Amino acid sequence: MQSPHPASHLVAGLTARAKWKERDFNEAYRLAGEAASLAGIAGDEESWWNMRYLQAECLRDQGRIEEYLTLAVELNDHSLTASSPEFGAKAGTMVAVALQGLGRLPEAAAMAADAAKLAARDAELLYVQILAQRALIAALAESRLLDDAWRECLVLETLLTDDVDEDTAGKGYWVIGNVAFLADRVDDGGRYHDLAAERLSPSKDVDLWARFNRASAEMRLQAKLSDAATLRCIERAELATDIVGGSERDHLEMSLVRAHWYFLSGDMKQAIGILEPLCARSSILATQTSAEAHFLLARTLLESSRRSDALAMFEEASTLFEQAALPERSAAVREYLRLSDEQRLSDEQRGEPHGG
Repeated sequence: MQSPHPASHLVAGLTARAKWKERDFNEAYRLAGEAASLAGIAGDEESWWNMRYLQAECLRDQGRIEEYLTLAVELNDHSLTASSPEFGAKAGTMVAVALQGLGRLPEAAAMAADAAKLAARDAELLYVQILAQRALIAALAESRLLDDAWRECLVLETLLTDDVDEDTAGKGYWVIGNVAFLADRVDDGGRYHDLAAERLSPSKDVDLWARFNRASAEMRLQAKLSDAATLRCIERAELATDIVGGSERDHLEMSLVRAHWYFLSGDMKQAIGILEPLCARSSILATQTSAEAHFLLARTLLESSRRSDALAMFEEASTLFEQAALPERSAAVREYLRLSDEQRLSDEQRGEPHGG
């Protein structure tokens, strides 16, 4: 029997989406679930799919990545998804983002590449293609496959035409800038991040503004730019994160950026004060982020003459990078330790003081 109010699921869906925009993710998840049930009763399979997709977005935005992946896979395997390039590309992108969040980078890149190809078949799916392309670039960049990532960035740039809204263009330039910084194209990185900053607005989306400034600061710090522009990014991100609240994961990622700033500025005491409790709680971070936190703490401890503590952290960082399928980052940890040992021996031979 058909529902007496066939449009009731559409109204419920609009209410759920409004709650999501207000960042009331628990309520949005609940209402989207109700809307999905009503859509099922009404026989509106497309609305059912969209509401389940919204539920997945709520899980993602709360940092509940394992649950997010489970729901993303369920949608990706659904029969309706197979019949629609739009749904196929959106679900594939969602799975890729979840896999990246869990440190499963090769799988994430493969899923995102397939999703981008699927969306590229239909000019009407430009926004879906941009989403997939961004997920692909992020997975490649985090895997340190920077030549591949840069090639995909040039593809993304061709999609950022005047027809694309400012928010989407801003996010696109943001990811291109990230890759430029990672590839030591520092001037390009600054230029693309400036293009992003011009298009993203704190008045429209404070959460997005927080994440952009945090990411921009991270990239600048990785390029060893501990200048006033980097500090401005950090302060803007901290302020915006405080305004929106943010998940525990958001706050931990933000403190990692601040600790990196202290490390590069030579304030090891402040850096250790942040990093030791952060690493103790790092299981809620993506594996590769946890690995970076342990690597930074190891270097900070070494600089602070706490050699035995540092060695344990170097070991942990190396193991975590291996778990995240990042053997070259694990090798970088061992190389850093080897060079520091060489420096220590050289100092000893010259009779100079060294870290203990």
